Amino acid sequence: MTSKVKVRFPPSPTGFLHIGGARTALYNWLFARHNNGKLVLRIEDTDRQRSTEEATQAILDSLTWLGLDWDEGPYHQSERLEIYGEYVEKLLKNGKAFHVDDPEKGRAVRFKLTGELTGFDDLVHGNIRSDTSLIEDFVIQKADGFPTYNFACVVDDGVMGITHVIRGDDHLSNTPRQIALYKALGFELPKFAHIPMILGEDGSRMSKRHGATSVTEYRENGYLPDALVNFIALLGWSPGHDQELLTRQEMIEKFTLKRVNKTSARFDYTKLDWMNGKYIQDLPIEDLISKLRPYIKDANLDNGVFTDEWLFKLVELYKERFRTLPEFVTLASPFFTDEIEYEDAAVQKHLKKSNPSLIKDAYKKLKEVNDFSSITELEDCLRTITTEHSVGFGKLAQPIRVAVIGKSASAGIFETLELLGKEKTLKRLEYTINTFL
Repeated sequence: MTSKVKVRFPPSPTGFLHIGGARTALYNWLFARHNNGKLVLRIEDTDRQRSTEEATQAILDSLTWLGLDWDEGPYHQSERLEIYGEYVEKLLKNGKAFHVDDPEKGRAVRFKLTGELTGFDDLVHGNIRSDTSLIEDFVIQKADGFPTYNFACVVDDGVMGITHVIRGDDHLSNTPRQIALYKALGFELPKFAHIPMILGEDGSRMSKRHGATSVTEYRENGYLPDALVNFIALLGWSPGHDQELLTRQEMIEKFTLKRVNKTSARFDYTKLDWMNGKYIQDLPIEDLISKLRPYIKDANLDNGVFTDEWLFKLVELYKERFRTLPEFVTLASPFFTDEIEYEDAAVQKHLKKSNPSLIKDAYKKLKEVNDFSSITELEDCLRTITTEHSVGFGKLAQPIRVAVIGKSASAGIFETLELLGKEKTLKRLEYTINTFL
């Protein structure tokens, strides 16, 4: 391919950018970057009733957050009515379009189909044949002077010199009409690549009932843009090997339409969470903390007591344990608050059935530890207790963990006690002794 490659992403600003649209934008972006071509951003806002400025901004924000930049635009179709009008007049003059009058809607313009057999070679599905004799003449300009979708996108593709149209296969039914328009207007036909749809985990078309559908929701739910881009890239495309974690540069280098699947992809939330967790682990701690702070604040845990050094240690301790940013808040909340909730199952298993003397001894000996910031001192203290009671370390560590965190899973017990500090640790051990033993 040469630098002549030019693709477009044309969202309709009638709502948020959904995952299917984000994948289409990504594939166009990857194709353009792989071929040293250009990506045009075109806002198809000719639906005056449904298009909004808020939706337009949300789409632009989502693309920017995902890191998908564009080389031209954004163009707004609502600002290009004069151009469409010129091409409508051209078709009217050469007899390829005609006026129709509707008593209620006013005067519109229809395109006259010739009924020829129209076929095209799709870069994903192969040769596709369609008989335009089965399609009626269709409106290209509404009574209000605005163009219809099929007409506006063809004019723009032709005027802007679009070489490849990469879009969802829900547009396959539009393609015969558009090809007829390209030919009637004298434009060179672009090459088409129709991408299969994304399905929910149950195999049905992805919708709200499957979970979040817009990029905005994934952003708010604590997913990282690089992880989401990596994930949706693999929803219908393969780099040709089993590698699943790819940098953007690797995706650009490997992306070809030949490796886009013909069959629909299923959205796998478990895989997305796993992938997001991997990207979280690879983030420098400082960057991760800056992304976590808004969630800490939203959970009312930002009490101004903890230091940057303390937060650094806590995030470093837990970074391999959470898969989304809000999950950190759930796991680490016992470190920020004075009062904690105790999981009943953990209490029943590890406190009710524990040896009370072990926990009481731990409370007594931990009270004598001078330096709670010393992992060595904390470890020596607890291991002395297990030696004196002739029990395995787990017999002491698990009850203490539940006593100070409220649940049976946490990071290492010594690091946990260090970050909690002496006051919180002793207070919770005392509460446990008085309440559960």
